[in-house]
Amino acid sequence: MLVYGIEIPLVEIIFVLAIVIFVLMIESIILILLLIKQLNKTKQLSQLTEKLSETILSVKKAEIHELDKLKRK
Repeated sequence: MLVYGIEIPLVEIIFVLAIVIFVLMIESIILILLLIKQLNKTKQLSQLTEKLSETILSVKKAEIHELDKLKRK
């Protein structure tokens, strides 16, 4: 195959393209793994935030209940 007047074997072109595709595939796999890891961290953080808000709500309900008891006396 002639490229700019230089003879380059087709096998070498295919080999170089295969290497480039392989490197891109490895990079995409690493990116997907990092995204999944970050997604799991985000999910865990949202669960902890929900648990914290439930705890705060239960504490507030207990405070209101105690204040109602004190008002009745």
